Amino acid sequence: MQTSKVGLNKHEVETKRLFLSEIIDKKVRTQSGIKIGKLKDLCFVDDPKYAEVTSLLIGRPFGHLPLNVPWSNVIDITDEGITVENRPEGYPESKNAEELLLLRSKILDKRILDLEGFDVEVVYDIQLLLTERKLFVVAADVSQNALIHRLGLGFLAKHLLGTTPKEDVIPYRYVQPLGADLTDTKGDVKLTITKNLLRDIHREDVADILEELTREERIHIFNVLDSQTAADALGATEARVQREILASVDPERVREIFSHLSPVEIAQIISVLPLENAKEFRITLRPEVATKVQEIMTQHTVPASALAMRRVLAFPGDITVEEAFKRFRQEAPNSAVTMYIYIVDAEQHLRGVLDINELLQANPESKLDELMTRNVIAVAPTTMRGEVETLFRRYGFRAIPVVDENRRILGAIREKGILLSED
Repeated sequence: MQTSKVGLNKHEVETKRLFLSEIIDKKVRTQSGIKIGKLKDLCFVDDPKYAEVTSLLIGRPFGHLPLNVPWSNVIDITDEGITVENRPEGYPESKNAEELLLLRSKILDKRILDLEGFDVEVVYDIQLLLTERKLFVVAADVSQNALIHRLGLGFLAKHLLGTTPKEDVIPYRYVQPLGADLTDTKGDVKLTITKNLLRDIHREDVADILEELTREERIHIFNVLDSQTAADALGATEARVQREILASVDPERVREIFSHLSPVEIAQIISVLPLENAKEFRITLRPEVATKVQEIMTQHTVPASALAMRRVLAFPGDITVEEAFKRFRQEAPNSAVTMYIYIVDAEQHLRGVLDINELLQANPESKLDELMTRNVIAVAPTTMRGEVETLFRRYGFRAIPVVDENRRILGAIREKGILLSED
């Protein structure tokens, strides 16, 4: 638990991060101080994105059946234990606990298998997010650090893993709906993507995690990321988070991170900073990069050719989704735009576009040209920045392709790199 007290006060809306291992087996008392048992498990409702905790399963000694306490009756969680509301009639017993969807018994210590059936990792802990009095399941922690803490060896973590242990979590959005065959003692948790694809996409998920944390947690996590991952995460986070991170990071560290970004991406990040900070960071750039950044930040007549990222994912339409996954694994690490796959013919003429999220959910045997959107909004190399901004605001795209007069794809412009005035 990141703080000594996790506020469930009705007036508090601050987001907090919890870990299942830190609250399981905590004593549970009513407001009047009567102990009713220990937290045995959390009941939850499965959801494609974030599963939500609905009740607490409270274990009791001497063979008594566990109690089921609705989440709405939970008042507070602290390092000392959990407090629930007084209930004159008491809380109901759970007579069929084995039939409930339970977080500890169904997911903790289970293997995670990817879409192809390969073993990814073991779930050593589960990350929860407390926000506006709701508790969500957001990620499975498969890191060595989580295992060591589970074993009660937290004080040895730095010696065993080094001073900057890697944070390795799998977002719950990549977990398939839990099957009926998953029990306390058997079955595996399965993902909706392959092991390698998870590694490629995971870097962008770091941004989502950073946005969910408190300021102190966010800075701590950011400081232990390698410079490439930090650059990816920084470019994907919202402006508020970017300002907060850069205000707390050493300029030399920023210079190292910026070395992994294009001038367009650097301009987008610097543009959200106060003037003094922006000047300080521009000084750390190489002269030619600084000039390009300044040009992008100050001129609305910059053409699309100067804003475009050249490295995009351009696949033929006659390959299957399964084949596309293999190409994605090979090409995504070197691509600047990974949220869309552009469908092209042999001469690189743009024929359609496919959102990566649609690819993840598609039948592996389907062909890309069966799934793609054919009416693609694209711009010419000479289209000015102001016009491109208008298209982003009108359609809500995350990237827009740039094509020549014959509709050959030349690259794509990312939303993050064009709407510099957006917060």
